[in-house]
Amino acid sequence: MFYNVVRDYPDIVAGYTVTEYRRYGSAMSFSARIDLIDGSVLFIKDYLFIDGKRKYSYHWQNKSGGLLSRWDNAPHHNHIITFPHHRHHQDEEVTSSAERNLLEIFHIIHKEILISQKIETL
Repeated sequence: MFYNVVRDYPDIVAGYTVTEYRRYGSAMSFSARIDLIDGSVLFIKDYLFIDGKRKYSYHWQNKSGGLLSRWDNAPHHNHIITFPHHRHHQDEEVTSSAERNLLEIFHIIHKEILISQKIETL
């Protein structure tokens, strides 16, 4: 899925690096960095364990290193309706999140980058 997503969004992907990919039978660990055209970066960590459980984090930051958004399933924020899945926003708000994979998250990032580019050209 990773390579399909970066290939399908050439209008916002400036480059990428896969920093880890390992398979252990049915288990897997994956991490990558995607550089985007506005200077922001998406850091990906995705782990699938032998017991079928999954741990993920999609951390999107601006070119200065400040948080734009992070989607993860760390088991905190148990008040969120989609617990343990949630989204951290740059204003430190934490909200529910239905997005749980790179394609769903890239839809959001794509839209936000295109909106910001339109605003900058006005």
